[in-house]
Amino acid sequence: MNYPYDSPSDLMPPAPTPPPASEEDADSVRRHFSRLGLSYLIMTVGFMAAAYAVQFAVLLLAPSLYEAWWFSWAVSLLPLYGVGLPLLWICLRKIAAAPKGAPSSSAVPPFGVGSWLTLLVIAFGCMTLGGLAGNLIMSVLSALTGYDYAFALNGMVSDTPVWFTALCTCVVAPFGEELLFRKLLIDRVRRYGDVTSILLSGVLFGLFHGNLFQFFYAALVGMILAYVYTRSGKYLLCVAMHAAINFMGSVVTPALAQLMIPLTEADLVSGAALEDGSLLWAFLAAFLVAVWQYGVLIAGIVLFRRRFSERVLSSGESSLGGRAGHAWLNPGMVACLAVMLALMAVNLIPPR
Repeated sequence: MNYPYDSPSDLMPPAPTPPPASEEDADSVRRHFSRLGLSYLIMTVGFMAAAYAVQFAVLLLAPSLYEAWWFSWAVSLLPLYGVGLPLLWICLRKIAAAPKGAPSSSAVPPFGVGSWLTLLVIAFGCMTLGGLAGNLIMSVLSALTGYDYAFALNGMVSDTPVWFTALCTCVVAPFGEELLFRKLLIDRVRRYGDVTSILLSGVLFGLFHGNLFQFFYAALVGMILAYVYTRSGKYLLCVAMHAAINFMGSVVTPALAQLMIPLTEADLVSGAALEDGSLLWAFLAAFLVAVWQYGVLIAGIVLFRRRFSERVLSSGESSLGGRAGHAWLNPGMVACLAVMLALMAVNLIPPR
């Protein structure tokens, strides 16, 4: 079967090509997905072990570094891309990937700028919808436990200079995460159909964020990014969309949130915000945030309904991978999902 897109150029040495679909049976498909699951499990465990090792070493040798604004970012990014990514590649390099250079189908509409912008708006809507779901659960758990999860979640970004936040979230993270969860993963799953590729990419991406509150929007946005990759085959288009989403979520929105601080009850009562004019800016920022969030939510829903009827999804070479039991219910994938869910549950435990 011809895939409806051109494959992206290789970023790493080519993986072996898979056997013809006619030679595969249910057991071989389960083994394929099991090895994928084990690969992402090894990446996760390796990354977490390296991060804890760095924190333990710093605690013993230079505890003052914990107060540095860059430390939380360093202990997240360096182990992930210095340990986790190499481990993943070592595991994946022998797992068969889809053949490169497959001719495009003339029946499939081209993926151009309009398609990319439409999906970007839908992704923004998914981010708002997932964020609302996460915030609702966060509020309920905070009320039940008495622990402010929102403060813990926002601490790393709020203490970091804007330029460094933009560098990490709009450059480093998009290039790295799109390689991890789109290119390397989907290249090895797409022969079993786009639906399986999109769901697996989105769920693993959401779980990898490690907390329940970010899971919903990360999984939804991850599925949109996976659809972009399956339609276009262009890794850099996913990177650009990921960067735009992170710029709004990690740079623009926190900046507007800072302007809204005078809307607190204490400032209103004291009248300080009225004297320096900051209250006006606070109301303007709140208005812009509301218009943006609910505007993209409505636009995203409308565009999704239109786009859904025009969706282009390949069934792949093998129908076996499209069955949930083959793709999800195998030892490697079950172990990977179980560990990621356990890490998410541990992160919900309030510190003493």
